[in-house]
Amino acid sequence: MKNGMKKWMVVAIFAMIVSVQANASVRSKTIIVDLPSDLPEMAQRNSEAMYLHETRGGQTVLYLEQDQGRTLAILDVTDLGAIRAVAQVSIAAPSPYDFVGNLRDSAVLIHYRDHSGFAVINLKKYKQPVLAEAPQFQHPAQAEPIGYDGLLLASSTHPVYQAEDPQYQVIDISNPSKPAVLATVEGVKQRLERTETGTLFLLSNNGLTVVRRPSVEEEYKMESTYTN
Repeated sequence: MKNGMKKWMVVAIFAMIVSVQANASVRSKTIIVDLPSDLPEMAQRNSEAMYLHETRGGQTVLYLEQDQGRTLAILDVTDLGAIRAVAQVSIAAPSPYDFVGNLRDSAVLIHYRDHSGFAVINLKKYKQPVLAEAPQFQHPAQAEPIGYDGLLLASSTHPVYQAEDPQYQVIDISNPSKPAVLATVEGVKQRLERTETGTLFLLSNNGLTVVRRPSVEEEYKMESTYTN
């Protein structure tokens, strides 16, 4: 009887230890691991992707893409010792997507996984992210930022195996909610970049197109004047 009682007590104590370990942070002297059960409920759901954003007010916000891209769960991770839920927001994304990278301090470029193109999520009001769709974002093959205020989209009307001489569009995203096409350059045969001045040279059958960033040019001039 006593042996049976001892065995029961050992099993009960072991179960309690396992339960505590499953619901508490894992710690060492130098590292802390917060498990999903330690975090807000929205952080425990299945998510497709995530994006870390620094607000102008000095907060650090983590966005979790959920529900096949239709929901963004928002966590405030400014204080890592007290991560808190902020909101869950629905957006009209037609498919799951990946976060490509920040465009400005208040916008992020996304790429749909079904290859239907790109879009911009405006994070100016970080608790109310807004998806900004634009016709020119549909079906481009590549996208890359031009500093923080511009976007270069490359696409082709040819099959993939004939994707020479692509078409480029230069997009102004200084207002993320209303991206504007500044130029369309067809049949680009070669491109060159001068990183010091933020300049992009595009050579096509119609001649040379130069994409300039005056603020970077001015910084380069000032640095050159100072060093000389």
